[in-house]
Amino acid sequence: PTKSFYSAISNLLTSKLYHQLTVAILEFTSDKSNYTENNFHTLFDVLTDIKSTLNPLILARIAWNVAQTSNSAGQVNGEALTKLIAALKDDTNAAHAKLYAEAKLYLIHMSDADVDIEKIKSFLRDNSNTLKELSSSTESEIAVVHSAYYHTAMELYKKVGPAESFYKQAIQFLNYTPLAAVEDANGLARDLCLAALVGKGVYNLGTVVYENGELLTCLQGGSDAYLVDLMKNAAVGDVAAVKTLEEHRGQLEASGCDVKVIQEKIMLLALVNMVFEKESGERTMKFSDISERLQVGAEQVEWIVMKALSLGLIKGSMDQVDGVVDVTWVMPRVLDESMMKSLAQRFGEWAVKVADTKDFMGERIPAF
Repeated sequence: PTKSFYSAISNLLTSKLYHQLTVAILEFTSDKSNYTENNFHTLFDVLTDIKSTLNPLILARIAWNVAQTSNSAGQVNGEALTKLIAALKDDTNAAHAKLYAEAKLYLIHMSDADVDIEKIKSFLRDNSNTLKELSSSTESEIAVVHSAYYHTAMELYKKVGPAESFYKQAIQFLNYTPLAAVEDANGLARDLCLAALVGKGVYNLGTVVYENGELLTCLQGGSDAYLVDLMKNAAVGDVAAVKTLEEHRGQLEASGCDVKVIQEKIMLLALVNMVFEKESGERTMKFSDISERLQVGAEQVEWIVMKALSLGLIKGSMDQVDGVVDVTWVMPRVLDESMMKSLAQRFGEWAVKVADTKDFMGERIPAF
């Protein structure tokens, strides 16, 4: 098969079918089992001689495939990317290819002992607008460039924190990257769960549980499988998550997590879910009911309600004398199937009430 491949690309090169040539080499170099000695580098060198006639983004993707092949020291070699970036420096039509190549090069250097964190942050900041200018590109090109950008951003904030910044970039990375293309899906699933649980301001856990549920299946059967149950229970405000939390306190603390922060988040989401389950006209709730639902002491309820109000998870007013809270709004979030069905039922009931009101008013308004 390899011999026939070289014969095919030789014919494509002779026939000047450059698009078919680059696509064939991209597919070949994407399979690391095809690598022998320096064949990937040789193929890339052939393309650089005719780079002005090629799609720069495909060329950049081939350069990344070349970079992932180890050199004699067993390290990833970014020479191909460096050469390509220099070649594209003054090409105004290759801004996105250059962004892709630079993002991948910074990704390679992320593990260097002397990595310049501020330089990478500057790169991400300076190129955020370039991403928005991809509207003229194909959908696949948009996904490829965004994936590269957010992969680098995700790895940066995994390295330097905070957790909520890693979470934000990881979600964006997954929006543009097929699960099959994620190298360490198990590790990403674990890190994403932990970041969601401890990240400041991260309360829409359904984004992980429901929109990226396939990723979480990677944890099933392993030592981190408990995170799946913990995330699912926390996302719907099920206080059973607190029990899971205590059972795995040691593992969570070993991962650098503050268990108290996670417990607080579970309590807040339990309150949010309690509000969501009630009809809009029935959201005046007694502290005693909240205490029973959240399984906390009465003295803790006031603090939980005040915290939820201050964070903007709910809106309303609290009467500390009568021990009630009147909620007028609850934060929007990703819902599971049962919640969606409940919401659909409420819309149906609301539509019936509106129709009844219309008929009632119509019968009593005199005709002129």
